[in-house]
Amino acid sequence: MQINLSLANQLIATLPPQERGLLISHSELVELELHAMVCVAGEISRHVWFPVDGFVSIILPVPSAPDMAVAQVGPEGMFHTSAVFDLEHSAFHARVQAAGRAFRVTLATLQQHLQQSRWLREVLNRYADARLSQLAQQTVCINHHSVEQRLARALLMTRDRLCSSEIFLTHEVFSLMLGVRRESVTQAASAFQRRGFISYSRGYVMLLDEAALNSMACGCYKADLQTYERAFPAVAPFSFGEDSPVEVTSR
Repeated sequence: MQINLSLANQLIATLPPQERGLLISHSELVELELHAMVCVAGEISRHVWFPVDGFVSIILPVPSAPDMAVAQVGPEGMFHTSAVFDLEHSAFHARVQAAGRAFRVTLATLQQHLQQSRWLREVLNRYADARLSQLAQQTVCINHHSVEQRLARALLMTRDRLCSSEIFLTHEVFSLMLGVRRESVTQAASAFQRRGFISYSRGYVMLLDEAALNSMACGCYKADLQTYERAFPAVAPFSFGEDSPVEVTSR
């Protein structure tokens, strides 16, 4: 079955057909290569990306400490979000953790469309607001929840963006997501495997009991979904590839 890629990104899919078609016509479909650093904190970025599959980690560079992934962005979103505020520089790195594709738009083109389209302004402003809330939620998560709770959350978030129970990521990547040492991830993953929640080997995880992982995950997982639902009430989170766009009404 042929997939309409113009509907594969959740934000683009919410636009009315004419607005969506105009944005797509001024973008290019590019490959997001595994481990590529698509955005570099502090450097000028001339593009924004709307993923249609795969995902990137949004990484905060931390002086004198390991970098920390503070968010994931897949087909539900876009990066770099600073462009919504007419900023060329990003405060974050964006590293591809699961290869895929994205619609890439120049910053100048995006700014032109934002000036001409209230629909696009509404969608991207709502998304930027949701991202700020999710970043705040990540701070709460790191400071108040156990490694096992956070690993369960990270596994579910990754499953959602890949639309698959098979995850090809190393413990090193999960340690970046959780902000802990790789040994701590290994201990938590071993505990999950003993309980039958997952099966894992180097660079591969299979989710065996997703209901158990939902029960184990901290409340931040559901809070992130609810934040997205509040921003886009008529859009089910991670319902990629719907047949028709969803109208976004003014608040």
